[in-house]
Amino acid sequence: IVLLGLFFTLFIKNINEIWGWITMSIGAGLLLPMLARWYWWRLNGLGFSLGTVGGMVAAVVQKALIPGVPEYVAFAIASGTSLVLMVVGTYIAPVAKQEVLENFYKTTRPFGFWKPVRSKMPPNFLNRINTENRRDIISTFFAVPWQVVIFLFMMMLVMGRRDNLLWLGIALAGLSVGLYHFWFKRLSSEVKFEQETTDKT
Repeated sequence: IVLLGLFFTLFIKNINEIWGWITMSIGAGLLLPMLARWYWWRLNGLGFSLGTVGGMVAAVVQKALIPGVPEYVAFAIASGTSLVLMVVGTYIAPVAKQEVLENFYKTTRPFGFWKPVRSKMPPNFLNRINTENRRDIISTFFAVPWQVVIFLFMMMLVMGRRDNLLWLGIALAGLSVGLYHFWFKRLSSEVKFEQETTDKT
């Protein structure tokens, strides 16, 4: 990897070029398998491996053979290759064992396309998961702005912009209350639910 990196420095004109390639090509090659493993029940080890490695190799080959393409083209090449290889690898390998899929679902409780696994679960278990998932979706609307506001709050504090600190502090307090109500105070019950689920399996 180090030798490959040194080789590419012969063709890189500036840091923005290599940064764009890392984020739009290498990152694109990893993106779809990393997402699909949470949202698609059928994905297996071979599909994940082929998608990840194939996307990264496509990014390297693209940089070596057609280095001057726009970043969106590099993104399309890497992610498209990754998607095709991920799907092919997933369907040429057998489905993961049902007990493995059920254990993963019970432990992780992911969103997405899990109907064949969910259909084997008891209704009361699914109701609790659906309730938890609804709370998670609501919590996202507090968590993402909370992260942005706390970053801006610290930035204004360092810069000495007291005029903005007040408004950011009020926003941070409001978002913290919402995050506590919808997410933090319910963590103990979710951990208990997870322990009960694990004990039953």
